[in-house]
Amino acid sequence: MHDEFSEESDIVATVRALEAADAMLRPQEWPTLADPHLREQVGQRLQGLGRQLLTVTDEAAGAVEGYLSGWSDEAAENLAHDPNSLQANDLAVLTLIYLHSEILERILGEEVLPVAKQLGAHEGSTGRDVIRGDDLQESLARLKAHQLITARYKLGSAFRRLTPAQRQRLEDNLVLLLRPDSILAREIRVARQARDSSEERP
Repeated sequence: MHDEFSEESDIVATVRALEAADAMLRPQEWPTLADPHLREQVGQRLQGLGRQLLTVTDEAAGAVEGYLSGWSDEAAENLAHDPNSLQANDLAVLTLIYLHSEILERILGEEVLPVAKQLGAHEGSTGRDVIRGDDLQESLARLKAHQLITARYKLGSAFRRLTPAQRQRLEDNLVLLLRPDSILAREIRVARQARDSSEERP
């Protein structure tokens, strides 16, 4: 009985910590996340809240580094109808910030213009439609409110909380931006057009 009560307390504490964390929780420091059975219970609790357990891996080695929580794809899709939630344009702007501040500047070590200047030189939700003026400012405001970017246009603490579907859209946006005439880019555009058409049907 004591063990069950202890496990329940640990699960609740872990869920609360995940929801409040600014950075991933490491399984070495959170035994509930290191134990597969208890980790599954944590995931189920989050699922009941419309959230999901996100695994953070080392991109080079593929090893699990830690865990975060984020909206489930289903909840994120419903929230997308809220004007204060993330929109397609927001992920386009985030793609540009990710490209310039993370890939070009941090990873490749290239000298780049300030992101604020770069944003005005690029084009929108497929990497080719213009996002300017009020639309750009509204997207930046939403990204800052969600802690996806900082005031200096760097990636924010919540960047790793993107759902798998949002992360995939970000990666697709990079393809459309950098390789717009590739076969993969054409496949992405066709898939998006088909999805948009199906969503418009009554």
